[in-house]
Amino acid sequence: MINLSYRFVQNSSSLELEGMPDVSNGDSENIIGILSSWTLKIIGSPTLEGEKEHLENLMQVILQYSRSYISGIRKTFISKKSIVTISPFGSSHKLLLNSTKKDVKPLEIILDDSELSDLTQCLDLLRFDPRINLCWDITLDIPFSKSYIQSSINKSKKRINLFYAIILFLSTSSLMLLIPTNDKFDQREPTKSSQAINE
Repeated sequence: MINLSYRFVQNSSSLELEGMPDVSNGDSENIIGILSSWTLKIIGSPTLEGEKEHLENLMQVILQYSRSYISGIRKTFISKKSIVTISPFGSSHKLLLNSTKKDVKPLEIILDDSELSDLTQCLDLLRFDPRINLCWDITLDIPFSKSYIQSSINKSKKRINLFYAIILFLSTSSLMLLIPTNDKFDQREPTKSSQAINE
């Protein structure tokens, strides 16, 4: 049986697939129609691997998030069964991977813009490679409407403004507590001697 291996590399990310042709589907000898395994390496992070379902979840979330981020929308995306989650993390992006195995802690990966771009390009290369004949269970790309983009951006701005307002209130309150106050005023009536001097 022919065992095939294809790799998709983009600077910080490297995705490798192994599999074999699906003879029942009429695949030629250089086409992967049955996926055996996949491995994803991101510089500075542990090697990721799993079943086809895990790769589909990763593709779905990363591609949706990247498309939204390019449109100026910063929001969290969660895959089916919460296997993969990606959300804004300051100026970076937090990728959270939950294992389907018991007693395995979630893996957290922080990506900057260039790493997110590399990972997205790897997944796009995989998705459109004619040598890979796999049926992916992911949502097709649908262009965002202008009203959706505008409303989503406005919601993000409102959250950011509220966040900064809270920080400003707390910092101002802290400064006010540090300002010394003189609450020991001399409220005694002036003496006769001081009145004589004033006269």
